[in-house]
Amino acid sequence: MTGLPHHDAEAIRAVVDMSTCIEALRAGSVELGDLHPRTQVSLGLTDDFLMMPAVSPAGIGVKIVNVVSGNRERGLPLIHGFYLYCDRETGVPTATLDGSALTTLRTPAASALAADLLARPDATTLGVFGTGVQARGHVEAMLVVRPGITRILVTGRSEGSAESFVTSLDVGGRPAVAAGPRETAGCDIVCGCTSSTTPVIPTDAVRPGSHVGLVGSYSMARREVDADLVNLASVFVDDRHAAATEAGDLMVPAEEGEWSFDAVVGDLSELCVGKVGRTADDEVTLFKSVGLAAWDLIVAAAVVRAC
Repeated sequence: MTGLPHHDAEAIRAVVDMSTCIEALRAGSVELGDLHPRTQVSLGLTDDFLMMPAVSPAGIGVKIVNVVSGNRERGLPLIHGFYLYCDRETGVPTATLDGSALTTLRTPAASALAADLLARPDATTLGVFGTGVQARGHVEAMLVVRPGITRILVTGRSEGSAESFVTSLDVGGRPAVAAGPRETAGCDIVCGCTSSTTPVIPTDAVRPGSHVGLVGSYSMARREVDADLVNLASVFVDDRHAAATEAGDLMVPAEEGEWSFDAVVGDLSELCVGKVGRTADDEVTLFKSVGLAAWDLIVAAAVVRAC
């Protein structure tokens, strides 16, 4: 693989912005083809080594990701990733890409696509739990699909982290403020972008008609909401099989007999073709994403084509 072109984070964002990524996922999610399970190797209670392969007409690819919670104290990113993209016809390695940059882009883009299809069109407030790269990406992505948002509330691990985060946001002059969990959970669109091992979004503060998007949990060790919120909402997922094996927010209440995966209304592909969706203005919708390798491949292929 010596001499393969490498696309770093700057190069990726130079050719595929958030709006372009959302539309690429909208088109590509209609028919994802066969999905391949990710390999997850535990590095401890909350740390993981992940391998995420994907094959489609767009190409062949695999993302390798390390999630190390102690990196926060080291001043390093929580997640590090690397992507290898190969030609579909020949299997020849074509390029490498910054895997973390792909994740930073495609995850909020998928959340925004789901929000575009599920959130009320008149949504004006955005609540974000988390202050990391995913939180930042979700703010950017939600403003693409709901430009009518006029106020952004953020809850972090501490008031200081939330205040620092909102100060650094570029949101076109919209008010962005650090807020408590109940205020943030009361927004029209609520995004869970944390690595929490216990629920952070208070169910009784979630208002009728709101949309909740969750991306933080990908194992039984992590949860951002409790069983009450899962039961309150109409639940949608990126992929049923992936959710049943990786979505801690859903797996825990299912294992404890408080909820069933039979209650899942639909997946992202079904949302994209209009088979399922919001059915009432006061309905609480919830989209749970564990992240699909097929999304990385869609975005990687778009980057390689553009370069």
